[in-house]
Amino acid sequence: MRLLATILSSIEASKVKHYTGLPPGLTGGKDTRQELGGARFLVIEENADGVFLFRYGVDGGFVGDTWHMNIDDAKHQASYEYGESVEEWADVPPDVEDVVAFGLSRLASAQ
Repeated sequence: MRLLATILSSIEASKVKHYTGLPPGLTGGKDTRQELGGARFLVIEENADGVFLFRYGVDGGFVGDTWHMNIDDAKHQASYEYGESVEEWADVPPDVEDVVAFGLSRLASAQ
């Protein structure tokens, strides 16, 4: 199962920051992480390893992910991070192979 929701950029900023790189506790106290950009659409994907909430920027670039026990938990996390900015969740059709391109098209039609 895959779900997608776009994020209204003008309502509120995320309460959570996502980074790439190791935390300072694993690099001798030096913070070498890089903050990832803001999300404009979200994808929830359920597979054998659990449920993942993926975040993508306005250009389709990856800007973070989190693992969840179930879909409701992933939706709750999205709601916590983005509040009223998260638009309604919609099913990603099973024949869609490129979920990022699908998300970008949904984002373009929402504007």
